[in-house]
Amino acid sequence: MAAQALVSSSLSSSVENARQILGVKSGVSTSSSRKTSFVQQANRPLWFASKQSLSYLDGSLPGDFGFDPLGLSDPEGTGGFIEPKWLAYGEIINGRFAMLGAAGAIAPEIFGKLGLIPAETALPWFQTGVIPPAGTYNYWADNYTLFVLEMALMGFAEHRRFQDWAKPGSMGKQYFLGLEKGLSGSGDPAYPGGPFFNPLGFGKDEKSMKELKLKEVKNGRLAMLAILGYFIQGLVTGVGPYQNLLDHLADPVNNNVLTSLKFH
Repeated sequence: MAAQALVSSSLSSSVENARQILGVKSGVSTSSSRKTSFVQQANRPLWFASKQSLSYLDGSLPGDFGFDPLGLSDPEGTGGFIEPKWLAYGEIINGRFAMLGAAGAIAPEIFGKLGLIPAETALPWFQTGVIPPAGTYNYWADNYTLFVLEMALMGFAEHRRFQDWAKPGSMGKQYFLGLEKGLSGSGDPAYPGGPFFNPLGFGKDEKSMKELKLKEVKNGRLAMLAILGYFIQGLVTGVGPYQNLLDHLADPVNNNVLTSLKFH
């Protein structure tokens, strides 16, 4: 019964929550508010910012340097069909996944080279089963079964996270195995805090929290580029990123971007 209540409660609000992302535009900015955005962040560094981008990117978001050449966050322009706050939230979440993925994808190779794990588990990331056809390791189930199971579990977690973004604090009101209190959040879905998401209590004051948010989004952006690099390297060279690095350091003249332009 508890499981049924949990699932039905989650599904009942999903349609309503989706409306807050697609088809929603922010209120029309006035000229006075646009002028204010220039004054508020006069001392921040800018990266290829334009007058238009500075009219809606006022520096209030972590890592906001006015860079938006495609206008994806412009509530009145190119990106107006998607809620700009959702895009900012999505960048943080994808950055966190990328940081975990970038470390997790390269760690088995490094640990294998150091002799810390068995050779049969020291696999390049694309042979671990994350791409079922390329998987070479035998788990307790076949790679396709594991892939579907992971998709189902991840989909459930993502659905709850989406609900918390649409209605901050709502996950603390829905039954979840007695863990509701730790899932109530802080009111800011991107930074829920609490015993599960900030167990060490980082960012106890506003200044340190602001610094940590900036560091997080910078490292998240770097990690997303790293993941893209892993994909391209795996496709082009047929080996993992750590082996690519070792090959380049051993013979940089014959192992570099230009000499590796062939597909496996």
